[in-house]
Formats: sequence, structure tokens, C-alpha cells
Amino acid sequence: MTQRALEIAADVRARKRSAVDVTREALIGIERANASLNAFHHVFVDEALKQGTRIDALVAQGLDPGPLAGVPFAAKSNFAIGGHTTIAGSRARLGIPAAIRDADAIARLKRAGAVLVGTTHMDELACGATGENPHFGPVRNPHDVDRMTGGSSGGSAAAVAARCVPLALGSDTNGSIRAPAALCGVWSVKPTFGKLPRQGVLAYASSLDCIGGFANDVQDLAALYSGLDGKASDERDSRLRVGILSGYFETYASQQAWDAVLETASLIGPHELIDMSEDDMRLGCGAATIVSNVEVATAHAGLLDAAEDTVSPRLRTRLLAGALTPAAWYARALDYRRRFRASMVRLFADFDVVLAPCTPLAAPRFSDATIAFRNHELEPAKHLGMLTQPVSFAGLPVVTAPVLRDGHMPFGVQIIGAPLDEAACFAAARRIEQGLTHTSRTSIES
Repeated sequence: MTQRALEIAADVRARKRSAVDVTREALIGIERANASLNAFHHVFVDEALKQGTRIDALVAQGLDPGPLAGVPFAAKSNFAIGGHTTIAGSRARLGIPAAIRDADAIARLKRAGAVLVGTTHMDELACGATGENPHFGPVRNPHDVDRMTGGSSGGSAAAVAARCVPLALGSDTNGSIRAPAALCGVWSVKPTFGKLPRQGVLAYASSLDCIGGFANDVQDLAALYSGLDGKASDERDSRLRVGILSGYFETYASQQAWDAVLETASLIGPHELIDMSEDDMRLGCGAATIVSNVEVATAHAGLLDAAEDTVSPRLRTRLLAGALTPAAWYARALDYRRRFRASMVRLFADFDVVLAPCTPLAAPRFSDATIAFRNHELEPAKHLGMLTQPVSFAGLPVVTAPVLRDGHMPFGVQIIGAPLDEAACFAAARRIEQGLTHTSRTSIES
């Protein structure tokens, strides 16, 4: 599906295309791509066509179906879909009752005219960073099927990158939207903690979880965000003050990942380096891990008694770690979070946005037990989220910009804003997209 979301919506509203035909095209594309990518868990053929028929009927009556009229979208399988079981990548959940109603985010996009075509694979209960699921198999990167998508929203990122759908929903706790967006080369948004409703989204760590999503360009991403937020995103035309998080973020980025940050910063305008203490960032990651483990263990305590073959050893270990964490440690981690967040927010007294790499490196191969760079040797499962986790811990909004170059795997750059200033993130994203498009065009013409 090569058409952008807003182009589809305009064509459907103008009766140049029917929503049913658009839906059928998406369903055919999903069937073709999913055999190699394993991005989709469930495809809603009949329900999607029924939604498309409803959109076409509204158009025929002269009514406006909404700003996303007829646009196919997918949702990570931890979003509730009325009449279907919320699997969330867990075999232990296969037998639970179906959801009574759609998650609020799903309902909002449907009201905007979008058509839900399927749910996407994810790491087990969102506990993972690679996109590999022990029960349903790995999601494969559309740029190279021998490589990871990142997780836990890997299926949604892959579905957008493969052009199966123009929009997809994901969730992010420690980097689960941003890392897959970076590795798959698509745009994404993770808003300020608490900005968008999470009703109907299965919890991982309730004090860190955010919902957001993916698109192939900034305008579509902004339309997705507006559909979720219920209002148009604010425009920012003023000059942006730009910082680059260095120190820890440069130390644990490959040269290519760091070059991507420098390149995108130059497209926005003048910028300054901000030396971020490695000790502070590591403490932030450590505290975030404690909070995540305790909260996932609380949310899913019953899985410790589930049949052994329905819960992977990795998840069971995570649940045990959280269950056995002393309450005093959890309280101290939350207290540190308040101080850590305050220190990060202070950056925005001098800057409108700050940039940082999304992941230390490009998408690893499934066979990569470790990856060596800059005198570091990192395990993908443990370290793909090490540059996103501190930003999540501070609850800050992020738009992820993809940097794609012919012959190379994609990289991603975090565009980070002050709390509730998603508008600044989108303003910087638009400038980056314009600059990258101009650079690519100039390169082709020369």
C-alpha cells in the first residue's frame, strides 16, 4: 500500500476510491507480506470489510466519515478489540474471555473513519526488546528478514515499514515504540506519560506505559496522533532551540547511530551538545528496571502459577524478580524517578527539543548473541533499549525520525520535548523530514 493515509482519506471522501477497495488492497498486501515477516497475529477480514462498507455508505449519504476515512490501520495485540481475546503475545492468555469493547484508542480511530484490519505480534506481554516471541515466533525486519525489528511493538513497526498499512498503534514502556521504529525505519510518536488514554490496553508497568504509533511520514503521524488526542496538533513555526544529548548517549551509540543524530540536528538549525552523566543515566535505567519489574509482576502475578509451557523462562524470571523486590527498593526507585524527571525537565529551560539516538546500533541479526562497537560488547536483548529507557523514565514526549541510506539498515533519532510539548517534537520532525527529502533528491540528481 503505497498511498499515504491522508491521501487515502481524501480520495475516499471525494469518492475517487471506495473504502472497501482500499481495505481489500490492504488485506491482500498483509497476506503477501506476513508469510515472510510474521507481523500480524490476527487479520479481521470480514469485520474490516464491514467497516469499509459503513464508511462508503456515509460518503454516499453526503456525510463526512472523519479525517481518516477508509484508512487501514493495525494495532498491537495488547489493545482490546471487542469480540476478540487480548493475547498480548502470551500463550497463557489464549483461553481468556473475549474483550467486551474496543480499547479507547481503537474506538477513537474508528470514529475518525479508520478501518482496523488486524492485530500485530509483540514480545510476550511486552516484556522484551527484540521482537522475538517464544510462542508465536519472531517478527522479521522488512529491510532484511534475518534481522530483528526490536520490541515490543515490532509487529506494528514492521507492518508500517512493509507498507501493509499506513498507520499502526503500539505501546511504549521503556522504548517499545521507539526502538522498533528506529530499526524498521519508520516515524513514531510516544507522547508525554499520561497524555493519551490507556483504557483497554493491557498493562505492563502502569506508571511508565504510554500508547502511540507509527507512520511512514510526519503528516500521517500527526494525523494519527490527532485522532488519538481528539484535537489537531498545535503548529510551531518559531525558531527551535536544539540540544543534543551527548556523554552517555554518545558513548553507547555506534558511530553510524551518532552520525544520524548529528545529521538530523543540522537539518533543524544551530545546536549545542549537552553532556549527560553516565552515572545518572545508568541510575535512571536501574531504577526504571526496578519499577518495571515490580509493576509487571503485580499486574500479572497469576502467571507465576500458570502451566510451565505457557510462560517463557525469561518472562517467569522477570515476574519472580519483581515479586521478590523489597517494597523499600520500589519506593526508593519511585522517589529517584521524581528527582530524575526534574533534572531532565530542566533541560528545556534552554532548549525546545533535544535529540538522542534511539538505539546503540542498527537492527541486529537474530544470530547475533552480542555486537561489538566502540570497545563495547552488547547483548541485543539487554541493551537495545538503553538509550530510550531514561527518556521514558522522565515521562517525556518523543517523535522518532528514521534515517535511511541506500545499502544500509535504518537508524532512528529521538526528538524529545518538554512535558506536554508534543508540538515542538512535530515541528522539529517536519524540518528533519524536509531536509532528508531534499538531501535524498539532491543525491539522486547528482
